[in-house]
Amino acid sequence: MVTAAAEKGLTWIENHRDEFSPRRGRDPWEQTMLLKPFSELMLTVTVLRRDPVLCRRLEPIVQWAWHEAEDGALLIDLTSAKVELVEAVGLYADFAENGHHNPALRQWLEHLVCTDVAAGLELPPWRDVALRYNLARLDLSGPPVLPAGSWLGARPEPWTISLTTGYPMTHEVFYLTNFGAAPDNLAVEIREYLHWWLPAWRDCFRDPEHLDLLAELVMTAACIHGDPGQDVLDLLTIRQFDDGSVAGPRGAGRELPSPPDDAERRRFLSDYHTTLVSVLALTCAGWNQSRPPHHLPETTPTPRSI
Repeated sequence: MVTAAAEKGLTWIENHRDEFSPRRGRDPWEQTMLLKPFSELMLTVTVLRRDPVLCRRLEPIVQWAWHEAEDGALLIDLTSAKVELVEAVGLYADFAENGHHNPALRQWLEHLVCTDVAAGLELPPWRDVALRYNLARLDLSGPPVLPAGSWLGARPEPWTISLTTGYPMTHEVFYLTNFGAAPDNLAVEIREYLHWWLPAWRDCFRDPEHLDLLAELVMTAACIHGDPGQDVLDLLTIRQFDDGSVAGPRGAGRELPSPPDDAERRRFLSDYHTTLVSVLALTCAGWNQSRPPHHLPETTPTPRSI
């Protein structure tokens, strides 16, 4: 059973479903940019559906999203014009995990993975982990590993945490643990480091208050089966608006295209991410304790180019 705050957040997602569509873009360039909120919605729904209570409830959003993606054909069109490989692979991995398949899209992604442009992608470590995580979900790669150059992998002095390092750290934990399904995929020393310092980091981002990262720190703790921090969950509940949304940080969503005179659209783009991660934080007891429908491969399949 979800809490009242989680219920309000879920209702906000359902009520604002259409706002996530990439087809709100006025041209292919804008549609490609809007793959970001679309893919973040699909990832959120996929994780939430690990909870049997939410699985049936969120099925209409999955069906809607597959229709908005033109049964996968939209991803072929957009990545043919601009190789947004990380978003496209992640989206299709989520669709496949939810039972929707497009053989032509899969073949296209297999081709893109083997291109020189894919081999030459200059990705920060967390984006590299994200790509490999999603390729592994499609059986196009072995399981992700923490690459060289990762802040988390260095286990640096904990007081060096910042917005710049905090976000990548949380995402690396999400993908490497398969959102808590496989916490042992993180080395023991890294898990111990996180168990020790996550409570202090939550305190750091309460003053000044940064709800977006605080919600992700709750999720990070859940992914290693640690204490998520009831104080932060209480804070997210207090900061939630009556409509179920949670305000994003200053400047959030500014890079995403929208009509300049549409204040409601601007508010959506500013707040949607913090609302999504807040819902995930507020429901982590449900999705973290349930086995996902798909596990990363334990052995490495035929090597690919990246």
